[in-house]
Amino acid sequence: MTTHTGGCQCGAIRFRAEGVLKDSSICHCRMCQKAFGAYYAPLVSVRGVEFHWTRGQPKRFQSSNHVKRGFCGDCGTPLTYEAPDGMAIAAGAFDDP
Repeated sequence: MTTHTGGCQCGAIRFRAEGVLKDSSICHCRMCQKAFGAYYAPLVSVRGVEFHWTRGQPKRFQSSNHVKRGFCGDCGTPLTYEAPDGMAIAAGAFDDP
């Protein structure tokens, strides 16, 4: 089984995803631009894999009626895009993006 690990910039939050990561995307909606402070947000879906927070938990911001965004409350690293159809992780948060 393939294991992918990652976390925030300061190390307060860490995660592990076990399984094949199949879907990645680049979102350029205005909410992603604001959340990432950039023109787009590179995301990797963790639907269908076993995902665990191994250190800490992200803080969450309800950015719309349907989406929550997770981030490190200590260093501010964007970590998640959480929608009813599943969660995606910021590609740059992986140890080996």
